[in-house]
Amino acid sequence: MTLGWIGAHGGEGITAGRGVRARAVWVDLNLAFPLPTDHRQRVVADGLDLTGRVPGMLKRWVRGSRGEWYGVVWVRISDGAGDVRMTLEDQLVPAAALSPRPVSPRGITHAPSAR
Repeated sequence: MTLGWIGAHGGEGITAGRGVRARAVWVDLNLAFPLPTDHRQRVVADGLDLTGRVPGMLKRWVRGSRGEWYGVVWVRISDGAGDVRMTLEDQLVPAAALSPRPVSPRGITHAPSAR
């Protein structure tokens, strides 16, 4: 896996705690919120849907003490019916769960590409 879009020093958005203009990203909820390997799968109709890829805004990059990168993001989380249940405003997410989200000159985001 390459995180080249972060850059050698965190790239655009590395702030050492200072705020910068947010950047559009995709947040892979499966990577951000992994289930334990022994998790017993069941359906909870009104539970949060922490699967798939959702749009978010990257506020800044921070680095862990072991050299790993994390993004501080703003992201909406929906339930199984698709209703927004909560907004995470300063959520720490591993860099591997983030990818750039293209935005057109008019500010309209493009649909994610098929995997």
